[in-house]
Parts: sequence; C-alpha cells; structure tokens
Amino acid sequence: MAVKTLVLGFDGADHRLIGAMISEGELPNLAALRARLTPFEVENDPGQGNVQFWTSAAIGAGPATHAHYFYMQFDPRTYDILLSHDMALPKTTPFWASLDAEGKRIAVVDWYEMPLTPIKNGVLVHRWLAHEPLTQSVYMPEAMRGVTARYAADNPIAEGFASRPRDTVEDMQDFLTRTLSRIEPKTRFFVDQMHNEHWDLYVACMSEAHNIGHYYMEVEDETHSRHDASIAAEVQAPLRQCYRALDEAVGKIVAAAGNEAEIFVFGGPAMGKFISANSALEEIARRVDLGFGAPLSGAETAKQAYRSFIPESLRRRIGPFARAIRKRFANRDYLRRRFFAVPHNDNAGAIRINLEGREKYGTVSGGNDYDALVSEITEGVSSFINPDTGRSIVGRVIDVRKEFAGPNREMLPDIFIEWDRTDTHGDFTRLVSEKFGEVTLPRHARTGDHTSFGFFWAPPGATAPARPEDVTAPILASVRR
Repeated sequence: MAVKTLVLGFDGADHRLIGAMISEGELPNLAALRARLTPFEVENDPGQGNVQFWTSAAIGAGPATHAHYFYMQFDPRTYDILLSHDMALPKTTPFWASLDAEGKRIAVVDWYEMPLTPIKNGVLVHRWLAHEPLTQSVYMPEAMRGVTARYAADNPIAEGFASRPRDTVEDMQDFLTRTLSRIEPKTRFFVDQMHNEHWDLYVACMSEAHNIGHYYMEVEDETHSRHDASIAAEVQAPLRQCYRALDEAVGKIVAAAGNEAEIFVFGGPAMGKFISANSALEEIARRVDLGFGAPLSGAETAKQAYRSFIPESLRRRIGPFARAIRKRFANRDYLRRRFFAVPHNDNAGAIRINLEGREKYGTVSGGNDYDALVSEITEGVSSFINPDTGRSIVGRVIDVRKEFAGPNREMLPDIFIEWDRTDTHGDFTRLVSEKFGEVTLPRHARTGDHTSFGFFWAPPGATAPARPEDVTAPILASVRR
C-alpha cells in the first residue's frame, strides 16, 4: 500500500539540536529528509506555549480564533479553572477533518492536544503512548483498542510525570528507559498501518523529546544550575539518545510510506532551561492589586498550610483533592479582585482582568480604566527583579487586545508575561521588588521548558510559515493535489 502525504510530528523537538546532530553525522535519516525538504523555523505566537502551538497548526488559525491556549482554562461564568476538554470551547475544524469530509482516507495519531472531531474515513488516536496520561484519557475508536494493545498494552510511564521520583541515577535511568521504550511499538504500529492500507494522509507523531526535555535538561546542559557531572556521566546525553531513537524510527516510517509520499516534518516548540515565575505570579498579582500589606488570599493561606503540614510523600497521593480545595478558595478571592493569575505554560504567565460584562462578577470597567490597569499590572510585575542577574524578571508583556485579533479573543487571558531567561542558568528562586517586597519560589520538578520556536520542513516551493497556523495550508494542498 502507499501513503500520498506523510506528516511526521515531534512534540517538543529542538531543531537546533537536530541540526547539530545532523552535522555530526548522528541522524542519517533526518539528514536525508532535510536534504530533500526546505527547513523553516517557526516562531510561536506571542506569549503562547505548547498547547496553542499544535492547536493553531491543526486548524490554521491563531489563539484568538480557537481560544485553546492551555490545557487548563478559566471559566468567566463560574471563576473555575477547568481542564480544556471540560470547557465549552469554540468548535474548530482541524485540517484532517476537512479532508475526511472530502472522502480522503486519513490517519492522525497523537497530534498534541488535538481537537477531537470524529472522522469517518480513517483513524484518530490521541494520547496513546504520548505525553502525560494524567491530564486527559486516551481517545481512540473502540475498534482500535484491540489493535493498539497488540503493540503496547500499557503506557510505560502511565503513572505520570509528577508521581515518579527522579532523585537518583537509578530513578533517572529508569524513567528514561521507560520513556524511550514507547518509540519502538509505536513505530511498528505506524509501519504496519501503512503496509496494510492506502492513506491519503498519515500523521504520525512522537512525544518523547517533550517528555525528556522537561525532565533531563540539567543532565543535557552543562551550564544548567542543577547540572551534576557525576549524574551526567551515568545518564549520558538523554536528549541525544532520544533523537537517535527517533531517527531510527523515521527511517522505518519513511520507507513504509513509499517512494511517492510527499513528506512534511513539524516539531517543537523546542526545549531550553526551565525559568519561570508562574508559581509566584498569583502572589505577585495579589500584591500589585491589593498592596504589599494586604492579607494573604484564602488560596495562598491554604497552599502555605498544605506545604507546612502535609509531608511531600503524601502530597503526591492527595494532590488532586488538595488542588480542588485550593481552587474553591481561589474562586471566592477572584470575585472581589480586579485581576488574578490563571494557569498557563511556564514560558509565560497569564493574567485575567475581572471585567464588567464579561466576568460574572466583574469589577473593572472597560475603556480607559482597562488600559490604565494593563499599564499598572505591567509596571508592577516588571518591578520584580531576579537578584541573580539584577534584571527584571519580565522579558515582554503582551496586551492581548493589541496583539491578537479573532472572534474568541475574550476567552484568552488579557495579559501574557514572557519571563526573562537571558543569561540565567536555572529557575528563579527569589524575586524582589522595592515596592512589593520579596517572593520565594518552590523548587520545580521540571528542569526544561518550551522556547518560542519550532520548525517545519516542507517540500521545495512551500511558503515560509511565520506562525504555527501557517503550516496547515501546504499540508492541505499536498493531500488535495
């Protein structure tokens, strides 16, 4: 059988490391692909993270259209923080659903956070051997469950990232081995699917570069503040191990697709050091909103008591329950506030303004009052410096109303705050403002996080994509030719 158009997706992959390893002769199959394709760097939309990167590419439109900026989102009707699949998000049509409606034979496997629009003429599988299973259950047609179980009955890291300790060489080796072990069965599945059926479009995605990039950056990067040479000597170059395994998979998948297949490669956003003030942003926002001397919020009081009195070993087991309790406290606080932090990818913080007529209990009027508040928030958050560098923790502030246009812009946070990662070797530990005092940050389990850049390799003649939403059109054109 044959594949007309093949899309290889690599969640969290870094085109810079891939390029370096190609130059060193370590990735022969990716080298062969890059030689026949045109490589482009893709910059993410301002202040956005991994979820939005892949969602925009799936539907060919930016975050103000699809409103899917993170896997947890704020509900202005209830002030709840909900998982995105529990939110009434705008209906979107990914490119593969459009092709399916035209009668094309389609397979899409593990496109990150993909819109789960059912298709009639193929296979749609989400989170099978991909990313972290705790945030959303695996989606696949019932008929595929028996098929995929023959390749891998269980996800080797199904207990989730946060619950698996990585404090010793043995822990790190074990998690690395488990993560890499997902590549081979998924590759066999792709190859067999291509051999057994004809496909107008086959989208085959891998997420191991994402998993390993989040949790092994201090091993891979000698400049990282948490780098331990003795551990690095034992757990040797985990990202390079991952990319070599992915390169071997690429060779098998491309061969199975056939010589006539038109191929695209989409990856990222890449990984760098984890440097984020997100865990402190709600406390910073509270101080900017209410003043340094204001009493702690109910949510912050609950969080501090939780950390003081609950052993860390027990926190892992009761985490979901504790988060639900803190969220209830936070909801009550938000009703009276002018603005507050909402969850977002760690490369940038997110602020929601409690706006009259939009939030159920809005306290801020629009127009000049809104604009003045954006300036107040920007100045207040930017006043916090990183004592290690003496610079503001803020790299860039994105005013969503000025930067984004689209029918669902109001579902986005109002402000994104990109953190300054320049010349910083590890995560923030202490933030200081002359006006708003000092905030300390807990040690984060992750040591790597997404950058603002991904990549797209396309057949010669393709137009350079400026943003992730620009990769959709050439893929559609390839299948429709």
